[in-house]
Amino acid sequence: MDTKQKTIARPVTLSGIGLHTGHSVRVTFHPAEIGAGICFVRTDLPEKPVIPALVSAVVSVARGTTLGHANYQVHTVEHVLAAIAGLGIDNLTIEISGDEPPALDGSANGFVEALQDSGLVEQDAPREYLAVQKTIIYHNEEQGVDLVIVPSSEFRVTYMIDYPSKALGTQYTSLYSMEEFVPEFAPARTFCRISEAEHLRAQGLAQGGNLDNAVVFLDQKPKPSDLMHLAELFQLQESDLVLGEETLGNRPLRFPNEPARHKVVDLIGDLALVGLPLRGHVLAARAGHAAHIELARRLRKEYDTTLITRKYGSRLGTGYVFDSQAIERLLPHRYPMLLVDRILELTPGEKVIGLKNVTRNEPFFDGHFPGHSIMPGVLLIEAMGQTGGVLLLNSVENPESKVVYFTGLDNVRFRKPVHPGDQIYFTVELQMFRRGICKMRGEARVEDVIVAEADMSAVVVDRQQTS
Repeated sequence: MDTKQKTIARPVTLSGIGLHTGHSVRVTFHPAEIGAGICFVRTDLPEKPVIPALVSAVVSVARGTTLGHANYQVHTVEHVLAAIAGLGIDNLTIEISGDEPPALDGSANGFVEALQDSGLVEQDAPREYLAVQKTIIYHNEEQGVDLVIVPSSEFRVTYMIDYPSKALGTQYTSLYSMEEFVPEFAPARTFCRISEAEHLRAQGLAQGGNLDNAVVFLDQKPKPSDLMHLAELFQLQESDLVLGEETLGNRPLRFPNEPARHKVVDLIGDLALVGLPLRGHVLAARAGHAAHIELARRLRKEYDTTLITRKYGSRLGTGYVFDSQAIERLLPHRYPMLLVDRILELTPGEKVIGLKNVTRNEPFFDGHFPGHSIMPGVLLIEAMGQTGGVLLLNSVENPESKVVYFTGLDNVRFRKPVHPGDQIYFTVELQMFRRGICKMRGEARVEDVIVAEADMSAVVVDRQQTS
C-alpha cells in the first residue's frame, strides 16, 4: 500500500471531444506540490478559474459528475479522476481548454496510459487516508438504490447493476484491491441503452457520443426507420447499423460484465472527490452518480469531523468528539457559566449533539426554588446556545478568535423540569449560516423526552470587537 504522496514527473497532453458536450478540448496534466491535491484550471477563460476536485464543488450529477460554479464548469470528470485515483496520484493540476475532458474511448484507460507515460514520482510526504470507522448507508426506496461503505483495511468494491432487459440484465463485479484497477477496470467503457439514446440527445447530453466512445446496448429491437434516425442523430456509418446480439454495431465487449465494471470506474472517480484515498469496502446496488456523490459528501463530513477532533478534540479512545477542555478552547465561557460538558457528535455545518450532567453542586440550585431543585429554564436555553456555538465556530476560520452572540429567540418552549441527576442531551441543527449570521433549531432531552426547545438566531463576531 502506498505510503508516500505522488505526482507525475512531467506534463502530458491529451486531446479529443467531450462525451456529452461534443466540444473539442485539450487537457494537460501538470505535476503539483505536496498537499496541493487535484484541481482543474479552465485555461480557455480569461480569469483561468481553478476548480478543486472536491465534493463541495459538485454542481450536477446528470449522467455524469460536473464540478464548478454558476459561471464556469467542468463536466464528466469521473473518468479522469478514476484514472488519477487508480494510479494513486495525490497532487495534480489539470489544465483544460474547454468544459469537459475528452471522452477518448469512453473508458479511463487513455488517461491511465498517458499518466503512466508521464512517469509517477513519489513525494517526500506521507499519504493520508480516510479509514472508515463506522458503516455509512445511503438508501433510495423509490429508485431501489443501496450504497453502503463498511470498515476495511483497504479500498474494496462490490457492485451490482440490474436492468430490466436481456441485453444488460443483472451483473456483478468486485474489486478487491486498487492494484486490480488498471488491468481489470480502467478499460471498461461507458454505456447506454438504445431506448434512451434519443432522450439523452434531447436533454443536451451525449452530443459527442458515438460507437467509438460508448457501448450502446439493444434493450429493445429498433425498427429500420429508427435505425436511420439514429444514424442521422449520431452521425453513424452504415456499418454501425448492424444489430448484434447485445450491442449496436455488433461491437465486442471487453469484459462479459463490462457495464458493471464501468460503474466501478464511475464510483472510484466520484469518491475521489472526498479529497483523499479511502480505506473501506463499498457495496453498491443499482447506484449512479447521485448516490455516489451523496456517499462522498457523507465521507467528507466524516473527514472534516476528524480534522476538527484532531485539532481541538478529546483524548483518544474517549468515544466522544470534544471533552470539557476542548470546549474551553472553543468557547469563551468558564465555570460556573460553561454549561456543556461534552460534545458527543458533530457534523460540520449541519448538526451537533452536546451533553450536560446536572449535579446537585450546581450553584444555581441554592437560590432557584430552594428545597425543590429545578434547573432554570433560561440556563437550559443558554446551554443549548453554547452547544450551537461549538457548531458555528467550527464553520469559520480561526474559531479561537471568534465569539457567538444570541440575537434572537423564537418558539421557546419548556416542556418538563430538569432536576439534579439528570443528563441533558442538546441537539442543535444549523438551518442557515451566511456572512456570520445564522439560524439554528435546538432541542434539549432527558431520557429521550423533550424538556426544552427553541429557534435561535446568532451572530459570529471577532473577539476584539467585544472589548
